[in-house]
Amino acid sequence: MQHFQRLGGMAAIALTAAGLSACYPPPPVTVAFGPPAAPTALAPPPPAYVPPATATTPPYPPAAAAAPQPYGPTAPLATAPSNAGTTFAAIAPFAPSPPRAETPPAPPSATAVWQPGHWSWSGGDYVWIGGQYVERPLPSANWIPGYWQQGPNGWIWTEGRWA
Repeated sequence: MQHFQRLGGMAAIALTAAGLSACYPPPPVTVAFGPPAAPTALAPPPPAYVPPATATTPPYPPAAAAAPQPYGPTAPLATAPSNAGTTFAAIAPFAPSPPRAETPPAPPSATAVWQPGHWSWSGGDYVWIGGQYVERPLPSANWIPGYWQQGPNGWIWTEGRWA
């Protein structure tokens, strides 16, 4: 039993060394053609490192010029998703529950349209995505909600779209 433990320990060390060696580039290989050169006097040492005098430009923009990065989505909420009307790539193995009953609040404007909530597949279970108001992209546009449809390999989500 101790023999196997020692072999396991040596294997772990060998795998660690192999994994770490992949982090570094291999040493340069010199290939000599022809007869070996005659021994010569030792080569002079390489020159010492001399740092550059001063950098002419900073490696990054000054802090005053950098714009603050906003958190969250950068697109306005009223913009329709670019993949509207497309099928979602994930396939759920079982059907979602019936949609939840939602009571929409008062619309923020006369042109706002209520997009109802829906079930979304998270990879292990369904999660509810609540409804929201969005502005119409065109005055005559109507929102067609997304839906779940049973396919040959499971349940597939088709995004809502403007029509």
